[in-house]
Amino acid sequence: MHGTLPDELRKLLQSGTETNPALNTLLGDYRTYHAVLAIVGSIFLLGLILLAVFCLRRFARAPKVDGRRWTFEKKAFLAFGVLSVLVGLFMALIVAANVSTVVSPREGFAGSIHLLSSPQPGSSTADFYDSVTQWLQSENADTPAAVQSRIDERLSWQRPKAIICTVLLLLFLLVSALIWRSLIHWSRDPEARWRAKESALLLLGVVTVLACLLLMLMVMGNTQGAIAPISLTLFFA
Repeated sequence: MHGTLPDELRKLLQSGTETNPALNTLLGDYRTYHAVLAIVGSIFLLGLILLAVFCLRRFARAPKVDGRRWTFEKKAFLAFGVLSVLVGLFMALIVAANVSTVVSPREGFAGSIHLLSSPQPGSSTADFYDSVTQWLQSENADTPAAVQSRIDERLSWQRPKAIICTVLLLLFLLVSALIWRSLIHWSRDPEARWRAKESALLLLGVVTVLACLLLMLMVMGNTQGAIAPISLTLFFA
């Protein structure tokens, strides 16, 4: 019965068994799922640290324009420096939380059981839960065809989505860098005045920054699902 899946998982986890091959597969995938987020998050964290250092150094060295101390260039570099620090702190928290789960996957997995939905009897999700339950009870190392089919279905779109999000992130980073570089270069002219063109470019620059932040999250989530699909399929079936 599909409704017994949470109970079956809790029973096996509470028993402390390490010999159930299906449970070991689930726990291994769950550990990988969080390890991927910790690794990708660490890469982004390193990039944010480098960006913060670069922006704050440029902020300190930004030249005055027409005797003005708080120029657009200084404001821009200060804003990016502060934003990088804040996002970096958030990313560090994500990395730390996922590292702890990698170290102790059983506790994290047990705490995630509540994410299992209550599917309608006869639905595809209910059938999937039934297959996982039977797999756990069979103590068979081989992944059942019904479970593997659901995993393959997720991978068929999750992997391309992970690649597309990564490419889009790189593209938006490049476009954003070019926009802000152009605005900063323009602002160094003492006779520079804000017109519709510059205002539109500033708005576009802000939009690209927000898009980059969103794409960072999408890259992490989709990379997780592409490399460790069982957990995502199980908890968000």
